[in-house]
Amino acid sequence: MNRVIVLLCLLIIIRCGIDNSRSFEFVYEVELDSTNGKKIEVWVPIPQSNEVQIISDLIINTGGLEYTIELENVHKNKYVYINDESGVNELKRITIKFTVERLEHENVDYSNVDPSNYLNSNTMVPVGGVFDKVIKDNQLSKNNVRGIYDYVFEGMHYGKPKSIDNKYYKDPWLSADGLYGNKQVGRDSVVNLYKKAKINGGNYTFGNGNAIYACDIGVGNCTDYHSYFISIDRTLGIPARFHMGFPIANNKEGIIDGYHCWADYYIEGEGWYPVDISEADKDPSKKDYYFGKVDNNRVEMVVGRDLILKGYELGIANLFIYPLLEVDDVQSTAFTKKLSYKN
Repeated sequence: MNRVIVLLCLLIIIRCGIDNSRSFEFVYEVELDSTNGKKIEVWVPIPQSNEVQIISDLIINTGGLEYTIELENVHKNKYVYINDESGVNELKRITIKFTVERLEHENVDYSNVDPSNYLNSNTMVPVGGVFDKVIKDNQLSKNNVRGIYDYVFEGMHYGKPKSIDNKYYKDPWLSADGLYGNKQVGRDSVVNLYKKAKINGGNYTFGNGNAIYACDIGVGNCTDYHSYFISIDRTLGIPARFHMGFPIANNKEGIIDGYHCWADYYIEGEGWYPVDISEADKDPSKKDYYFGKVDNNRVEMVVGRDLILKGYELGIANLFIYPLLEVDDVQSTAFTKKLSYKN
């Protein structure tokens, strides 16, 4: 009952035109290549309403493929699941369309969220070990979360350099004489680690939300910043969560280039406080804003890590924001995606 009241209040606030809300239509399209009759399985996340966003007018079209809507048990994420033994013999388009009403917000006491579920390690977000040393060496404290935020902000550098001619290899992202992370590596090392990971299928590179990598190397994207923050928080006994969704530009409509993620941490008696350290690093003038507040230019799709999805051969999904596809139980990238929005 309390959850229904909260959602109704949120809807009233939005309908009354409070300027910290935003409404937009979101379209998530996936085109599947032919599998030539081989078995196909597809997983696509779908968002849910909560205290800071209302999802409505959800329409799912799978081009004739049978599907179910499944619930991931630990974090209560929902997703579309397609399992077709006959596969597909022609291009198939999956379209998921919905309306989002999203609030800018500060701390929120979310219903039906148990903080004790967000204290333990994940595969790439460990607790203890090197983070005990980080906490001791930098005098970080459970009673000063702003100090943890500032430490990650100062220690990380936004960049995704896949080669030396990539824009993130150069100023203003990385510099020729820069030394990054606790291992004090140069930008060439960042590129080499990426190439090595691509060859051997490893995860010790940016974009995997690997907190150890973030600590060592100090160059990455939003997944790395917030995994690092969460590992430190949880090591100190502070519940912290990982959120993943999409950023929405201020234009009336457009194509979305990629995902975004952020985090929140729990203070007993007060609720969950959001942080967005990577966005603060991109625009340092908003450093104070993004500690304890996030804007309404986003939609949340998934909460948490190490997701257990029905039928998924790898056992757990480290990150789940783009479609996951298996052909004859083997992971595949034989699809294209298009993400768009319209106010």
